[in-house]
Amino acid sequence: MEAIVWLISGLLAGWLARVVMKQKKSGFVGDVVLGILGGVSGAWMLNSLGGKVPNAGSPAHIAVAVVGAMVLVGAGRLLQRVSLHARRTTRNVTVPGVMELEAYVRRLGEVERRVFSALLRRQAISKDPSETLKDLTFGQRVADAVAEFGGSWTFLGLFAAFMLGWILLNTKEGPEWDPYPFILLNLLLSCLAAIQAPVIMMSQNRQSSKDRMAAQRDYEVNLKSEMEVMSLHAKLDEAREIQWKSLLEMQRTQMDILERLEARLHSLENRA
Repeated sequence: MEAIVWLISGLLAGWLARVVMKQKKSGFVGDVVLGILGGVSGAWMLNSLGGKVPNAGSPAHIAVAVVGAMVLVGAGRLLQRVSLHARRTTRNVTVPGVMELEAYVRRLGEVERRVFSALLRRQAISKDPSETLKDLTFGQRVADAVAEFGGSWTFLGLFAAFMLGWILLNTKEGPEWDPYPFILLNLLLSCLAAIQAPVIMMSQNRQSSKDRMAAQRDYEVNLKSEMEVMSLHAKLDEAREIQWKSLLEMQRTQMDILERLEARLHSLENRA
């Protein structure tokens, strides 16, 4: 029974602390663990201040647990900020070596790795998405044909002519196989809509996958272009640094020549 009381009070305290501190959702288990740890830490802080620890499950115990959980969340955020600041400082001070570069490459996704590999090998990655979807099955071709025909004015005209002919044939004098209110026609229309809608959805799903593939291709091309631009910037910076060094060396040589000429002029003046 005591365990159930601790479980319920921990859940309530963890949920209240998470809502007050605007913490991300961590699920049922996360709220329970946060509330129980908050109750333990809150009771320890209250005991350190000389207060009396309330009974488990009481409103005072829940309040203490909420305060303890809020303190734990705040301490966790503070430690996270300190570690992030230390990581950024270390990253700015130290020069990344081979191990850091390998770790960075391992953290890349599959798409980024493929683009990075194509960049190193000087390979093109731009492809036409329609070429990868040429081998369509019979069902996919039928779905595309039905979707294309069902979304045209031809279909609307034929459908209107069919309905008008059906109504005229069943309203003139003579035998009527589908009298007013045309129940058989309603059945046919319902069956047509029930069959046509999934077929059109199949075509739309395939079109959506084609659009996603095209968007992924665009992302890969943009990423490779960005990498190429960064590489060009690095090469230009390197070339500018080399040119700057050569200019400094040329200036140093010119200064040496001027100093020699000045020394010879002084020697000639002394002789004269």
